[in-house]
Amino acid sequence: MKARPATLGKAIARALGIEYSCFRMFSLDLDSLPEPNPLPPGYRCAEVTGDEVRAASQPAIRGEAWYCGDDSLGFGVLYGSELVALQWVWFGEGYRRRRNFWPLERNEAKSVELVTAPEHRGIGLATCLKQFSARQLAAKGFVRVYSRIWWNNWPSIRVSEKAGWKPVALVVELKTPLRSRPFRLLWHSPSQFIRKDA
Repeated sequence: MKARPATLGKAIARALGIEYSCFRMFSLDLDSLPEPNPLPPGYRCAEVTGDEVRAASQPAIRGEAWYCGDDSLGFGVLYGSELVALQWVWFGEGYRRRRNFWPLERNEAKSVELVTAPEHRGIGLATCLKQFSARQLAAKGFVRVYSRIWWNNWPSIRVSEKAGWKPVALVVELKTPLRSRPFRLLWHSPSQFIRKDA
């Protein structure tokens, strides 16, 4: 059987000590948001705290409590009183200190985590949550929100597209043993305006 070029390329890169990451960047302007999708009966969206996440009965949700911190906001979907989907958004100095993968202006934010409990997947909760959080961010004065998604994570890509987010760039980073900072390759989406400092 012939090796696929992508598989062969990964094997060669690993043999040379090169690690790579490849992310699609999405953004959503918060000044003209589409009408949100309706939630299934029995579900509701709300802003949530770190304490509420730590107290969640779902392990997939509870394990994401570490995202809480300075300059972070949590949003969730609840089924009754049970937290079943969670999104964390970072901004400001807290984002720059902890990650800073994509440059943010003062009134911009980045979605850094989105997870749905396994038994509640497939009914559109993640899409509704991204739409809800966008409206909450707009009400707090943010003008744009970004997210990064692994280049072939198609379920997450589809969620962002359904929620009205637009692709803005593809970012590839190559880490080598001889250089402390990764090499970064950036392709802007031709259909979207990107700040020149991105």
